[in-house]
Amino acid sequence: MSNALGTRQNELEDLETIGFVASALFDVSAEKISRLRAAFEKNKAFYDDIADLYQSIKQTAFERGELPQKSATVVQTATVAFTSNIRFYGAVNAEVIGAFIEHMKSGAKSDYIVIGRTGKILMENAPDCEKRTSYYAFKEDEPTGDERKQFLKSVASYNQVQIFYPSFINVFNQKVVMQDITYTPSAKALPGSTLAFDYIFEPELPKILDFFETKVRYLLFKRVMLESELARTAARLLSMNQAQDRSEETIVRLRRAIRRDTANFNDLRLLESFSAISKWKK
Repeated sequence: MSNALGTRQNELEDLETIGFVASALFDVSAEKISRLRAAFEKNKAFYDDIADLYQSIKQTAFERGELPQKSATVVQTATVAFTSNIRFYGAVNAEVIGAFIEHMKSGAKSDYIVIGRTGKILMENAPDCEKRTSYYAFKEDEPTGDERKQFLKSVASYNQVQIFYPSFINVFNQKVVMQDITYTPSAKALPGSTLAFDYIFEPELPKILDFFETKVRYLLFKRVMLESELARTAARLLSMNQAQDRSEETIVRLRRAIRRDTANFNDLRLLESFSAISKWKK
C-alpha cells in the first residue's frame, strides 16, 4: 500500500511539473503571438501590393519575350517544405510534410527540399520520398537575414520556387498553403488580363526584373517566414492550452486517488494498532 501511495505521489509531482512547463510555454507563446501578429498585419498590405507588382512585372516580361530562361537540361522547379527545428507546435509540422509528400506523389517534376530538423524526422515515415529529398536547416526556427539570403542564393538557379508552409487563419486555425515566391508567369493568361503592363520601362524591363528577382523575392520569402512563425506560435498556444487542461484534469483525479489511498492506509494502520492492543491484553 505504501509503495503504491508513493508511486502516485511521484506521479503527481511529475504532472505538476508538466503543468508548470505547459503554463510557462503558453504565456511565452501568448506574448510572442501578439508581437508577430502586429508585425504581420502592419505589413500585410505592403506585402500584398509588392507581390501583385512582382507578378505583373514577371508576366509583362514573359509576354514580351524578355524573361531570361534557365537551361532546359536542368529541373526548373524547386518545391520546399518549411518546418521547424524544434517540436511542441502541435500537428502543424506534420500537416506541412503531409501536403509536401502528396505533391511528391503527384508526379510533378521538381527538386524537393525540406527545411527544418522536424521535417527531416517526419520524412523518415515515407522512405521512398525521403530518398528524393535534400535537407536544409537554419540555426533557429526564425532565420536571420543572412540565412534567408543564403537560402535564396541556393535556389536562384530555379525558374520556380514554391513553398509549403503553415498559413495563419486565426489563433485556433492554421492551414497549409503552397506559395510560389517566384510568381511564375502563365502562358494561359486570360483574354483581357490586366496582369501585364503596356508601358515603356525606364530603366529597361530586364534590369527592373533583375531587381525584383533579388530584393523583392527576399521580401516575399521573409513574409512566408513571418507567417509560418505566427502560425506555428498559434499552434503551440493551442497545444499548450490543451496540455494544461489535460494535466489539470489528471491532477484532480490523482489527488482524489491519493486522498483515498491515504485514508485506506490510515484505516489499515489503525486496524493493525487495535489488533496489536487486543493481542497485548490477552
